[in-house]
Amino acid sequence: MNKTVNFIARTAILLALAVLFQSLRLFLPIPAAVDQYVVGSLVNLCLIVAAVITGIQGGLIVAVLTPVIAFLQNVLANPVLVPFVALGNATIVIIVALLYDRNKYVSLIVGALSKFLVLYLTVVHFAIPVLLGNIPAQAKELMSLRFSWPQLVTALVGGWLALMVLPLLKRALKPLS
Repeated sequence: MNKTVNFIARTAILLALAVLFQSLRLFLPIPAAVDQYVVGSLVNLCLIVAAVITGIQGGLIVAVLTPVIAFLQNVLANPVLVPFVALGNATIVIIVALLYDRNKYVSLIVGALSKFLVLYLTVVHFAIPVLLGNIPAQAKELMSLRFSWPQLVTALVGGWLALMVLPLLKRALKPLS
């Protein structure tokens, strides 16, 4: 197989896995208080693996399409949030892709912190108060919570899972270049 076919296949598989993980909440009775941590961690795993295995381009495809699909699944409540979640996902993908080969631990920690900060600043301090100002106060509080520290937790857990999965994948896969 040539490089382009490998890239498309790997990106498609990682996107399909991310969508499958996002769909778990539709099929399994996961309590609402737990589903963000389980599903979010697994989706972050896919973002990180995509960043390392397919590079920035493949990772960005997964990063941008997952919030669109989450909106279509009615998991992401408002379409206004889609670009902000995509930006947060893109942040972890780009940082991990650029730093992973130098220091995988630093890349995962900096990527997780950066994703958290991007989502916290753009969603909690801009999108919710400015763009979604007319929603009920209780909904604002819940959305603000979902886009604050749980994002850091799920990104770190996704990174920890990636540390276990990536060595196995790297042994099984031929490099794209």
